Amino acid sequence: MEKYFRFSILSIITTYLLIFFGGLVRVSGAGMGCPDWPKCFGRWIPPTNINQVPEIYLEKFNIVLAWVEYINRLFGAVVGFVILLSCLFAYLYFKENKDVFFPILAALLLTLVEGWLGSVLVHSVLNPITITLHLLLALIIIGLIIYSAIRAYIVINGNSEMNSNYPQKVKWLVFSIMTCMVIEIIIGTEIRGALDMSRKDNPLIKGAILLNMLGSFKYAHTILGILLISITYYLRKILINLGLSCSRLMLFSVNSMFVIFFLQILSGEFLVFFDVKPVIQLFHMWFSSLLIGLGVVQYTCFKISKI
Repeated sequence: MEKYFRFSILSIITTYLLIFFGGLVRVSGAGMGCPDWPKCFGRWIPPTNINQVPEIYLEKFNIVLAWVEYINRLFGAVVGFVILLSCLFAYLYFKENKDVFFPILAALLLTLVEGWLGSVLVHSVLNPITITLHLLLALIIIGLIIYSAIRAYIVINGNSEMNSNYPQKVKWLVFSIMTCMVIEIIIGTEIRGALDMSRKDNPLIKGAILLNMLGSFKYAHTILGILLISITYYLRKILINLGLSCSRLMLFSVNSMFVIFFLQILSGEFLVFFDVKPVIQLFHMWFSSLLIGLGVVQYTCFKISKI
C-alpha cells in the first residue's frame, strides 16, 4: 500500500514539474519549437545544426527552442509512465477502494488525452482555445492524483480528520474558491493569448501598455483575484476559530493558499506596472496550478471529516 502512496506523491511532483516546464515553453516562445508531432523537424531527435533540417523547415529552425520543446515532450512521456505505474500499484493494493483507484485511473486516461491535445496544439499552431483546454486538463489530472493520494494515506495511516468538525459553510467557501479559481485561470490564459496577438501586431509597444489595452478583461482578472484572497482570509479565520476541531493539513493548505494568492496579486500588478517579465509570468502561471492543488486538499479534508 505504501508503495502506491509513494508513487502517487512522485506523480504529483513530476506533474507539477511538467506544468512548470510547459509554462517555460509558453513564455519562451518554444511552443512551435518543433513544428511537427510526434517528430521534431522530421526527426525523432531534434537537429543539432541547420544542415540536418529539411528545407521546408529552414525558416522555422531555432536550435534552443527546438530542444526546449523536445525536452518538454520527453518529460511528458516520463510523467505519463510514472502515472501508469501509480495506476498499476493502485490496482494491486486498492482495486476495491473506489476513492483511491478510480481517480488515479481517470488521471491516467486523461493523461493520454492530454498527450493527444499536445499534438492538436502543434497542428493548430497554438490555437488559444486548445491552449486553455490543455492547461485545464492538466489541472484536473493533478487534482485527481492529489485526491487519490490523500484517500490512500488515510487507509494506511488512519483518518487524520476524524476529530475535525467543519461547519457546512466551509464546504461552500472551498467550492466558491475552486470555482472562482477556474474562472480566474481561464481569464488569465485568455489574457496571455490576447497579449501575444497584440504583441505581434504592435512589437514596439511595451507589454504593460498592451495589458492596459485589454481593458475590462484585465480588470476582471484583478477584481476576481482580490475576491479570492478575501474569501480565503474569511475561511482561514473560521478554521482558526475552530481550534482543535481543524486538522493541521487543512489549516496548512488554507494558510499556504492565502500566501500564494497574495504573491499572485503582487506579481500580477508587477507585470502591469513594470512591463511583462517572462520569469514572473512563468511563476504567475505555475502558482495557479499550486492553488488548484491546495483547493483539492481542502475539499478532500472536508469530505473525509464526514466519514
